[in-house]
Amino acid sequence: MTYQLRRGAAALLLLIALCLLFACGDPAQTAQDEPDTNTTVRISAVGDIFLTEDQIEDARSADGSFNFMPQFSDVYATLSKSDLTIGNFEGTFAGAPYGVAHGSYPDEFAVALNDAGFDLLQTANSFSVYNGLAGLKRTKDVIENNGMLCSGTYRDASERSDEQVAVFDLNGIRVAVISFTKGLGGMSIPSGEEYCVDLLYTDYATDYENIDTEGITAAIDRAKQQKPDVLIAMVHWGSENVREVTRRQEQIADLMFQNGVDAILGSHPHLVGKVEQRSIRLEDGTRKNVLVAYSLGDFCKVGRGQMNMYPVLNLVFTRDAYTGATTLTGVSCSSIVAMDNGAETPDRYTILDADNAISLYEGNYYDRITSDLYQSLLSKREYLLSVMELD
Repeated sequence: MTYQLRRGAAALLLLIALCLLFACGDPAQTAQDEPDTNTTVRISAVGDIFLTEDQIEDARSADGSFNFMPQFSDVYATLSKSDLTIGNFEGTFAGAPYGVAHGSYPDEFAVALNDAGFDLLQTANSFSVYNGLAGLKRTKDVIENNGMLCSGTYRDASERSDEQVAVFDLNGIRVAVISFTKGLGGMSIPSGEEYCVDLLYTDYATDYENIDTEGITAAIDRAKQQKPDVLIAMVHWGSENVREVTRRQEQIADLMFQNGVDAILGSHPHLVGKVEQRSIRLEDGTRKNVLVAYSLGDFCKVGRGQMNMYPVLNLVFTRDAYTGATTLTGVSCSSIVAMDNGAETPDRYTILDADNAISLYEGNYYDRITSDLYQSLLSKREYLLSVMELD
C-alpha cells in the first residue's frame, strides 16, 4: 500500500511538471515575449534663433570668413544630450550682405547650429520670404546641407506634399513635427506659390482673424498618417514684445489639441511666456496630457553690454511597455545666458550654460564665474522660471 501511494504521488508530480512545461513553453522564448522596459525620448526646444550685428561681426575672421563656434561652444553639451533639439530660425541664408536689416546670416552660422546639436529648424516665420523665394530655397539648401531638417517651408508643391511632416524614430518612439507661421513680416506670397509656407491664418497679410482651420487640420492629418507616437506643432504666433495670449491663439491651441497634437511650441514675441500643461478630453472620451509653450523667447541674441537669459524647454515622453501608449511624463527648463564679455576679451560674445555655471560655482570652482555673476544668474533664473510658471 505504501509503495502504491508513492507511485501515485510520483505520477502526480510528473503530470504537474508536464502541465507547467506545456503551459509555459520555452523559458527563453517566454522572456522574449515579455514586454521590454519603458522607453523615453527627450526633446529640447528653444525660441527665436537670432543674432545681432555685433555678434555677426564678432565672428568675422581676418580673411572675411566667419567662425561662430566660440560663441556657442559652452552649450554644445547642453543641447546635444537630447534625442531631438529644435528651434525657430529667425532669418535666412540668402547670402551677403549680412545682418538684421538684410535678414541674412553667413552660411557658417548653420555649421555652428548643427555642431551645437540642432536637428530641425523651423523656417515658417516672419523671415520665410524676406529675401524672396530664392532666399527661401537657398535657406533650405544651406540648412539641409549642414545635416539639419527644415520645417514649414517648401521649394515646390511636390515637396510640400512629400515633406510637410518631419519624422524622427528615436529610441523606438516615433516623433512627428509640423510648423506654421501667423504671417510673413507684412509680405505676401506671390500668386501661384501658395505652397511655399504653412500659415495659421487665411488673412495672414492683414488682420490675423481668420484661422486657416482647413490647412491646419490637413497638416495634422498628414502627420497622423505617419502613425507618430508624439506629434509636435511649432508655431510662430502672437505679437512681438507682448506676453499676453490672444483668444485666437487659444482657439488655435484647442484646434490642434483636439486633432491630436501633443505639444505646441511657440515663438515670435521675443519674450518668454508661460508654459501650460493641460489634461484634455478627446472626442472618444479618453483623456490626454498636452502642453503649450506660448513663447520660448529668444535663444542667443545679445548686444553690447547685455546679458540675457533664455530657456531651453525639455520635454520627456515615455512609452509604456505594456500598453504601448506614449505620454508626456517630464517638463523642465535649462537656462542659458548670452553675454557680452567686454571689448577686451578675445571672444566677446558667448552663450553659456547658466545651470552648469551655477553648479560649478556652488562646487567651489570660483575661477569659472565671479560672485557677482553668480548672484545675477540666480536672480535671472528665478525670474525666468516664474514667468514660465515652472517649479
